[in-house]
Amino acid sequence: PHRLHACLSFAPLMLLSYRTTEVTLEDLHQGITTARPNSDGVSQYPLQLALAYLLLAGYLVRTVFVSVGLPASVGVICTGFLFSFFMQGEVLAARDQLQELSFFLVLLTAGLEIRLRDLRLYIFTMAFVPATFEILGIGLYAVHVLGFTSVEGLVLGTILVAIGDGLVIPKMKEFSCRFVGHPLPRLVFVWAPIEASFALSLFGTLKGFAAPAHQHPIRTDVLILANILRIVATVALGALLGGLSGLLVSRRTKLTVQGNQVFTGSATEAFLMVLAVALLAFGLSAGGPNGRIVPLGICDGSLFQPELVVIMTGIFFAAVADDEVVHGVENVMGGVWIFGQIVLFSMLGSRTTLSIFPEFIHHVLPMLLTGLCFRFMGVFFSINAILSLGFRGHPFKRSTVLPDSLFCFLSTV
Repeated sequence: PHRLHACLSFAPLMLLSYRTTEVTLEDLHQGITTARPNSDGVSQYPLQLALAYLLLAGYLVRTVFVSVGLPASVGVICTGFLFSFFMQGEVLAARDQLQELSFFLVLLTAGLEIRLRDLRLYIFTMAFVPATFEILGIGLYAVHVLGFTSVEGLVLGTILVAIGDGLVIPKMKEFSCRFVGHPLPRLVFVWAPIEASFALSLFGTLKGFAAPAHQHPIRTDVLILANILRIVATVALGALLGGLSGLLVSRRTKLTVQGNQVFTGSATEAFLMVLAVALLAFGLSAGGPNGRIVPLGICDGSLFQPELVVIMTGIFFAAVADDEVVHGVENVMGGVWIFGQIVLFSMLGSRTTLSIFPEFIHHVLPMLLTGLCFRFMGVFFSINAILSLGFRGHPFKRSTVLPDSLFCFLSTV
């Protein structure tokens, strides 16, 4: 799965990713520069024009799609797809970082809006069981149709498992605003990042068994221990940074120097502090030049899982900080996410290519459909199991099992 790195916000990112272009001082005064493709087919024109297109066109198309009742994300993806035909060189070079930054905001948004009381047994059931069904379905297809080994098939399943929290979380947040008080969007909103973390952890465990033949064999007990240690360390780091920042940010206005209050106490100030702490956690997890800043030790890789540590930092900040501070941070985050959504979906759209569709239809689509059939069975089984076992706090009813199953299934596709 893609590793996602993040920076601070999009206006500073424009400055951070800015490099000197081949525009003379005279060109700057005249406001004229010539767009020209290089040998790689990448258009060379000012970075500012590319960013202007992404933000303005993306927002306008997003607004039009919303006004006619179509998904906003689809409109922004379309603008990103069109942008791929005249992709600016510096944006192309920074595309991965831009996408990672946007996804980081998704994870932090989810963390800030999830409460510890939300993490109940029925949530973990919905997060683990349908994904397991889908992974097994794709694995069976890979073994019996593609000739993969069992381990290779399961690894493929963890790669293709349907949940995409970068898409699901924003959509469920939108549904929560449109259908206030309805429990199912909140359910999917909470379960999506947990399922993604589960799939990543499972991938990290299984890929060791599918290592190339020339690599040294890895002991099973070491792999399992390494992933347990990684999850525990990740939760501990998120709890430490999130809890400590929640405590300090809520009390920052009490700090004075010679009788003068140091911090303003504004929501924007609190948001910047939380953002910095979450970036710190993400940076410690994502790795450095050698792939890791804090190594696991007993196995390759980082001690912390990047996606999960951001979510846990947000969860524990929201649990410890004052309600007024948390609501202020969430309001600021809502405004910042407008930019994040445009950049995330534009970058996803710019990666789309029509040339893959013939092969996709004949080879990949049957496998994905098999996995989705198994996922639906997993969702249906999970809801019935939750009702039968009487888990507390769940929103399901016997009379609406099928509609609830369809909503939960379609929400995660």
